[in-house]
Amino acid sequence: MIREVTMYQAVCDGCGLKSDGAWRTAELAKLQVTDLYDWQEIDNKLYCPDCYDYDEETDEYKPKKK
Repeated sequence: MIREVTMYQAVCDGCGLKSDGAWRTAELAKLQVTDLYDWQEIDNKLYCPDCYDYDEETDEYKPKKK
């Protein structure tokens, strides 16, 4: 039997890195990568740990400039 399966995977908006996991909903994918894998959501975009820095002056996470 062949069946269609829809899954969601997080993709870094900075470098395109794809998360290792796949989840049933987009919201669950976002929650998992931010809670378990140290990704950050910044301005409605997702960034892997290599693509953001913490700015101590503003107390915010910011995308790294390319």
